[in-house]
Amino acid sequence: MRRKVTGIVGLWLFSCMVVMAADFWEEEEFTSWSDKDAAKMLTDSPWAKKVNIVMGGLSEQRNTGFTGGGGFGGGLIGGGGDGNSEFNSIRRMSVNVVWMNALPVRRAMVRQAIGENGAIPPEAEDFLTADDPFYTVAIVGLPPAFNALNQMLDAVKAATMLKRDDKAPILPQEVGFFSDSAESLVTAMFQFPRTDAISLEDDDVEFVTQLGPNTEVKKKFKLKDMSFSDQLFL
Repeated sequence: MRRKVTGIVGLWLFSCMVVMAADFWEEEEFTSWSDKDAAKMLTDSPWAKKVNIVMGGLSEQRNTGFTGGGGFGGGLIGGGGDGNSEFNSIRRMSVNVVWMNALPVRRAMVRQAIGENGAIPPEAEDFLTADDPFYTVAIVGLPPAFNALNQMLDAVKAATMLKRDDKAPILPQEVGFFSDSAESLVTAMFQFPRTDAISLEDDDVEFVTQLGPNTEVKKKFKLKDMSFSDQLFL
């Protein structure tokens, strides 16, 4: 009798551990995710990580516009500027690095658009099921001054890659900086071709870019955490 009870307790504890281990993106229909779940997917999940960066000496003149040449010299970063500059001192801030094309992230964006248990419109269905030839990584939450990097995309592109151990880095094909208005926070988008596919055997992948000499953004992602149902989602 004692052995039987012990076995039942063990099975119960095991089932509780399984339930506790399941993540909301694995077990629930995404339309029933809470607002908190959807926000968590986009800010604090295996596909979205916070990164602390240093932003030093961004010389965005209030009256004359952004200073700097075609590279990372001039008044872009690293001192310079005058007393009227918007950013002349070193600042630290947090941004989010997000794998935008990963299915769980797409689901979170649709869930935020339709509301809890909302109907999925045809255009959202197309968005969820569309094949995309790129891994798209975004830096979300940059200050408006970073819009000026649209003038020097070649320099940003040359400093950007997806790194894996013992393999050549994957280089971006497209780079851009976007915001709703001149005063809005900026999202930097980086598109990497999927021709050199990332697999679970790679263990992890690191996103690296340089937004000027003093503003490096680096984040490593564990691939096993970015998979479920025996499939990797990137």
